Amino acid sequence: MKILLILLLIVNIINPKIAWKIGEGWKYKNVEPSDAYLYYTRAISIIILLFMLVALCIGD
Repeated sequence: MKILLILLLIVNIINPKIAWKIGEGWKYKNVEPSDAYLYYTRAISIIILLFMLVALCIGD
């Protein structure tokens, strides 16, 4: 489960528009996420990924 979460976080860091399309994009037509949303999503994903990697290295 942790590995799956790490993979999803990596995808979210590389292309946060995918998460936006899954979470919010299907609700609207012809709308794109703001740059602030993309930056925030990428930053939060990096922080969570770092915590996950530390937790894996420490061993729960």
